[in-house]
Formats: sequence, C-alpha cells, structure tokens
Amino acid sequence: MKLLLLFAFPGEAKKTMPMLGRSERVSGLPFKAFRVPYPSHKLTMAETGIGVGNAARVLLHLLQADRPDAVLSFGYCGALSPEASVGDVVWASSVCLIEGQKVETLSLPDNRELFEKLAPRFPVRAGTFITMKEWMRKRDIVPFVVPGTVLPVCDMETFGLAQLCDSRKLPFLALRAVSDDADTDLLFDPWSVCDRNGIYSAARAMRFFLARPHLLSHAIGLYRSSKIASSNLAQAVAALIQVL
Repeated sequence: MKLLLLFAFPGEAKKTMPMLGRSERVSGLPFKAFRVPYPSHKLTMAETGIGVGNAARVLLHLLQADRPDAVLSFGYCGALSPEASVGDVVWASSVCLIEGQKVETLSLPDNRELFEKLAPRFPVRAGTFITMKEWMRKRDIVPFVVPGTVLPVCDMETFGLAQLCDSRKLPFLALRAVSDDADTDLLFDPWSVCDRNGIYSAARAMRFFLARPHLLSHAIGLYRSSKIASSNLAQAVAALIQVL
C-alpha cells in the first residue's frame, strides 16, 4: 500500500520518522519530502508548512507525480474542550473550516472498523477538527463551535487536505495530538515564526522571541507540551500504519 503522510512542522514528525524507519530525502521538490522504508507499505512523508493553502498546494504537487492509496494528515492540535488533555491523540470523525464569519462542514467516510482496530494498539479518541483559514485565538473560535460537538480541537491544515481528497475520491485519515489544553491559548500568530511558505524558521523564531522576551516562558511551556504530543503521536501513527 502506498501511503502519503503529511505534517506541517518538523517537530510534529520528529519522533514519528525514526519509529517508522530510516528516512531518505526526496530530491527535486520545492518542499521537504522523505521516503521511509517499511516492510508492508511504501511511505512518503512531506512537510507542508502551516495553513490550508500551503497544505493543499503540497498535496496537489505530490498527486501530479503519483496517486497514493491513502493520505494521512498528522500533527498538533489545540483543545477547545476541557475533555481533552495535552498528549491526547484525536482521530478526525468530521472536519470544519472557519473562514471569516462562515463555517463549512465536511463529513468524512465512516472508518469505524479501522478506528476499532487501532484503539487496542494505542488509545485514540474520535473528535471534530476545526480548521482555521486564518489564525484565531481560542476565545474567538469557541463561538463557532456548535453545542454538542464531539471533542472539538483546532488546527490550520486538515480541512483543505480532507476537501481535496474528497474531491478526488482518495481515502483520507487525520490524527492529531493535543499540544495545548483548552485553558492554554497561543499568545502569538504562528506565522510569526515561519517563512512566506509557512515553513518553520529557527532564525525568524529567535528574532521574534528576542524582541519579545515576555513570551519566552510561554514558548518554553508550549515546547514542553509539544514533546509529550510528539511522543504520543508517533506511537499512534506507527500503530495506525500497522493496521492499514
């Protein structure tokens, strides 16, 4: 089976790639992509950068060269409900997009059988992924969450990937690990530490935080929680590939 695994930030895949096998950089692409040898599957992993548009752009580029059997999106997410804690791994049962004052919902195919195969190997929870077209504070996202929504979490890429796969009748799955709980909000726009393509830039991040030392403790807290998320996410992704 040919699987395409997409992530936005290097940190999201840092612990996943070594767990799957030794990776080999794919040359000639305008973004980072890697082939990872695996006994039963052909795996390709690609870094999309943050944002709906960047994620869709990278996926379209890859689909021009080859059609995978399934696309798997993984990374971090923010909890919008106290029911989710840092490190929880959430499986997308549905996805929404917030664009301006509009909310668009996309239902995903019923993968209950696969979910039930994965659960004994690693604890995952079904939830609703709410993708932001532009970065928003959690307090501004919450009013868009319909009462009764199952385990809502927020991200900036999933909807665009799901929509593109749906239009092409391509199987799509998304797993995200909670990197910040409902009481923790990001105090800066993540674009502040990225280049124009949404790729994380250590140099930009250093300049940004040196100019805003009051945010350093916040950034350190996010880094620590993201390490927990990365570890759990790696185990969940590895378990999912085993049952596919």
